[in-house]
Amino acid sequence: MPTLADYIAEYIKKRLAESPDGCLEVQRSDLADRFQCTPSQVTYVLSTRFDVRAGFLVESRRGGGGFIRIVKLSLPEQSGLVGELYRHIGSRIGPREAREIVLRLHGEGLISEREARLMIGAVDNRTLRVVDVPWRNAVRAGILKGMLGALLGNGDPRGAGSRGGKDSAG
Repeated sequence: MPTLADYIAEYIKKRLAESPDGCLEVQRSDLADRFQCTPSQVTYVLSTRFDVRAGFLVESRRGGGGFIRIVKLSLPEQSGLVGELYRHIGSRIGPREAREIVLRLHGEGLISEREARLMIGAVDNRTLRVVDVPWRNAVRAGILKGMLGALLGNGDPRGAGSRGGKDSAG
């Protein structure tokens, strides 16, 4: 059953999709009035569902003429995408962050729903429960990077444009 946060997030995403420039400016109080909630509930939705990992930039100006500007960020060109994702993942990544990356890739149409489900399953804490907790986020990062390289790196599991030590000629 959808929560109030779900309804607010869907409304914002719908308005962003209708915007020709992928940008939406609204007042926090207007959203709160529309959904009959407090402005702090709107702030919660913005901070948990519209961050950079999810592909959004949120700017806020407080005061009498204050507003919230939400911008949908575009992914870098696919040729550099794997490298950008590798840098973002780093040597460790938590389950929530890993899931957000996968869901964004699916939302952008870069991976199928089936691929997204498989990836999320592979990096889930239930799957990685056999790995000791201190190592779990490092193992998750390695698995996620391997899958991203295989799916987005033109078949090379090490990433786009990666070449092994062997010459491919001949």
